[in-house]
Amino acid sequence: MLVTYVAPNRAHHYNYAATLAREGQLQRFVSGASRFGSRSSFPEMNAKIFRADHLQNIYLASLRLKLPSKVSEELAYLSKIWMDRCATADALKSDVFVCYSGAGLHTLNALRKTPTRGIVEAVNSHVLGQQKILCEEHKMLGLPLKGFLPQEVARRIEEYELADGIICPSTFVKRSFIERGFSPDRVKTVPFGIQLPSSLQRKDQVNDKFRVLFVGQINLRKGLRYLFEAFAKFRHPQKELWIVGPKTEQTGIDDLSPPEGTKFLGVLKGEALTQAYRSCQVFVLPTIEEGLALVMGEALAHGLPVIATSNSGGEDLFKDGSNGFLVPIRSPRAITERLQQLADDPALLEEMSARAVARDNGIRNWENAGKLFVKTLQEFIQMPKS
Repeated sequence: MLVTYVAPNRAHHYNYAATLAREGQLQRFVSGASRFGSRSSFPEMNAKIFRADHLQNIYLASLRLKLPSKVSEELAYLSKIWMDRCATADALKSDVFVCYSGAGLHTLNALRKTPTRGIVEAVNSHVLGQQKILCEEHKMLGLPLKGFLPQEVARRIEEYELADGIICPSTFVKRSFIERGFSPDRVKTVPFGIQLPSSLQRKDQVNDKFRVLFVGQINLRKGLRYLFEAFAKFRHPQKELWIVGPKTEQTGIDDLSPPEGTKFLGVLKGEALTQAYRSCQVFVLPTIEEGLALVMGEALAHGLPVIATSNSGGEDLFKDGSNGFLVPIRSPRAITERLQQLADDPALLEEMSARAVARDNGIRNWENAGKLFVKTLQEFIQMPKS
């Protein structure tokens, strides 16, 4: 099996491409990851990588310069088209072509009358599902919707229809495609890997404080306003809410005053982030839409039970009621109830913490995730071409 793989950034794509390269199955990795970045080296790829970062670098510069969002959105759209064009020749010489959603329409069309399988990697839910959820959220808050160019939406929908298969990071994402008429056999789940600590650790003792942790970008999609409301109603004499992550243009909380006990810690990395995990007792992710949030796996590895929405990918990382709780989106009441349950029952908190940190909780490292990715591509080859 030879694979041509297109992705706009490093993220998890590098790990998958590296696995293909190690197994001698990588035809070409067409990458938009900047050649000028601090993590620009791709040693496993050697001559297999093609740097299609020309427009992507301009897009990244537009973000740093804080140019109008319409400019950045258009650049991101054009960058994916460029990567797509750069991949076609190699894809025609491959057994499988895998593209990040939005970066493969031209090539998928070129493969229609060939035996090469075309696979779309959808890291978030079906684009129409995403659009619906985020439109609702923006409308409720009176904010303009950003990031959904009509031509980008149309392009992704056409890719979905042309593809022989869809690879998703979570059951939540897979379900979003099945609900729109896709055959379950055509949509396969490959959860991301997680870089776990060398030895999984329980949390530190925090005396009488009850600390709730959130890690992630502070943006509208993450649903922090629902956590604020839930935390405000949660009863504990020494409660604290720690928020770790950078603020974005649309935080979703600009019209709110943080509840008493909230601390914004900014961006933490390395040992500082580890200490934040170890100093808290519960991790909460109130996101309204996310393919698979890896911070949940990090929290579990440090012994924190996770309270996350059903739109987070959480069901692929923990078992509801065992080492975490799944709650509906936009439901502060459900979050409050679960926080109260854990705070009022220290024995339950301890049991869930122990189950969270267990090595057999099903979380894959990147090596195993990469192997599952390769295995899934091989399964698509065995299926009839669409």
